[in-house]
Amino acid sequence: MDEEAQPSAATWQFTFVVEDGLGHRVHAMNIERVLAEAPDIESSLIRVSPIEDPACRWMGPLAKNWSLRASWLTKRTVQEHRSHRRVDALFIHTQVASLLSRPIMREVPTIISLDATPVNFDTMAEAYGHSRHGRGLEWGKRILNKRALRAAAGIVTWSQWSADSVTADYGVPARLVHVIPPGVDMARFRPRPRPDGDGPMRVLFVGGDFERKGGHDLLAAMRRVHSQMELDIVSPQAAVPSGLPARVHGDVAANSERMIELLRGADVFALPSRGDCTPLAVAEALSSGLPIVTTTVGALPELVVDGWNGLVVPPADPQALAAALDRLAADGALRREMALRSRSMAEAEHDVFKNCRRIFDVMQGVARNPRPLTSCDAPAERRPTSRSAVPGRSR
Repeated sequence: MDEEAQPSAATWQFTFVVEDGLGHRVHAMNIERVLAEAPDIESSLIRVSPIEDPACRWMGPLAKNWSLRASWLTKRTVQEHRSHRRVDALFIHTQVASLLSRPIMREVPTIISLDATPVNFDTMAEAYGHSRHGRGLEWGKRILNKRALRAAAGIVTWSQWSADSVTADYGVPARLVHVIPPGVDMARFRPRPRPDGDGPMRVLFVGGDFERKGGHDLLAAMRRVHSQMELDIVSPQAAVPSGLPARVHGDVAANSERMIELLRGADVFALPSRGDCTPLAVAEALSSGLPIVTTTVGALPELVVDGWNGLVVPPADPQALAAALDRLAADGALRREMALRSRSMAEAEHDVFKNCRRIFDVMQGVARNPRPLTSCDAPAERRPTSRSAVPGRSR
């Protein structure tokens, strides 16, 4: 598009395609809310549901394959959408939904967004119940994902962990990769005053997949702790043995006022995941000003700096988890310091309005100046990770 033909400031037309499951659903809700306050953008948001779609019946048994189903639905829906409106830039989250849309990406500047690459997932295959295929199929999967990622005008990742994989494992030039966490509404998820008291420390766990998120490890740790504490569990799958001071909240919707109340009523957030990427629940806990106990998997160490705004333990280690909880229960001053740092990190890195605006700016950039990928771009430039270098982490 030449400069004279570019849209005016009030006429950008963007289309967003987002997988409608787990944290991705919350991401879609957040994008939609920020778009409502963006007068310079006219948008459409398409949700691709993991529930089997009648339109995919022609696939037969192959319809059970989420990658095939999601990518075909995305291609079909975007093609139909383009038949009756202009699309200046397209946003697809995640790369799973983009696999069959290379012909569209040749015509429409497209941003692919993801929380983890297939290679990232393979490092946690057991926790996700994911089995690797034979060498030939794995090679084909790598090529299919690489072609989709390299057809995009830009890539948005939720973490440096996934950005490193995009460049190292799929050959995308680093200049086209933008680390932008999904973000949280800082005005809604905010700290509450936590006066000193003699009552038990309140620990909050939020995880739809109770086993993968370390729920059983947390229950085992609660049997080992020496301090007084109570546990609130938000999960539809949890079953708590008798004798443990725990309450199960099985019907709390994401982004709901009840979820906010539970976060504001907690003293510590615990998510001892065995497999995870960049969970939005942790970002919400950061914004709520909570110390966090988590594990070393996925991008969690980017959200929780051990000893600074929380404690990081090995996965599947209830003894280490119990020790971390006991340490926080015994030191109210440490909890308060960590709480302030969590909020500071959230303000610097996880404000949903700032981060969504960054995504929109990237989309405007590729709409103004779409560029084909080349194989001779510079290697990946790493995001700073020291406490002094990252905003919100200085002492």
